[in-house]
Amino acid sequence: MEISERYHIEKRLGSQRKRKFGELFLASDSQSGQKVILKVVRLDLNDSTSSDRLRAEAAFTFDFLGLPKTLHFEETDATLFLAREFVEGITLDEYWKTLKRKQRTTFVLEFLNQLKPIFDHLNQSEIVHCDLKPSNFLIEQKGDSFQVHLLDFGLSIRRSEIEENKQRKLLFPLGYAAPELLLNHLDLVDQRTDIFALGIVLWRLYAGNLPLVHPNPSVFTNLQLTHPLPEHSEIPRKLHAVLFKMAFKHQFKLPPNRMNTAEVKELLSKAMNERFQSLDEVIQAFNLIQKKKSWW
Repeated sequence: MEISERYHIEKRLGSQRKRKFGELFLASDSQSGQKVILKVVRLDLNDSTSSDRLRAEAAFTFDFLGLPKTLHFEETDATLFLAREFVEGITLDEYWKTLKRKQRTTFVLEFLNQLKPIFDHLNQSEIVHCDLKPSNFLIEQKGDSFQVHLLDFGLSIRRSEIEENKQRKLLFPLGYAAPELLLNHLDLVDQRTDIFALGIVLWRLYAGNLPLVHPNPSVFTNLQLTHPLPEHSEIPRKLHAVLFKMAFKHQFKLPPNRMNTAEVKELLSKAMNERFQSLDEVIQAFNLIQKKKSWW
């Protein structure tokens, strides 16, 4: 299968039924033979949101360990495709299934320590990922160790371009997105927004499912805005306290759309101040848990 003269498709990746934004392939560069990940959006099969998202992702390219690098982006009348460096690995949730229970805390600490330079680099670049979830973390096995890669910047925001982002149709993922994203207060978004999602990611790994899930999207959204992160039998009390602080939110008693915009913004901002303010603080808390000490 050929999408362009430059790349030859080797195989489709993932389940197309689960992909809402285009198609994903393993491909090879016909000139160099280099393996690449190819994201494809066919304009006759996808709406404008998909193409806007791929254009946005292509603009986020890095020369930093653990972050993706754009090799090629091309747009024709019928198709958009983005080629990025290929990394051999498996998603975070799949890797988690290979761990024994006693290995989990050690893994999480190493995972967070590897995320720290990535988070620091994004913070210095004023970039907020806005779409942290298990499938957007790739774990590359390297002998007895591993390397964390953070993928998919299609929903990411540069804080210096907040006004431009307000013009984009951004559909943030229910279940992981912080309230400031769900309520479209993009001017509040910063790394604490990603720390919120990271707390949900870790909760899901331990619990095996997302918290506060409901099949009705409206009810699901309401639960995200009105209920705190629940306890779970698979999550020890001290660990839950850390995750609760990572994903702290204001519990709205009234629908936010019936409240004054300034009041909603103030409540969201206060809640963000109650979260861990940096990944360093999260790592410190997990270190104390590993040493069986209280972190608060």
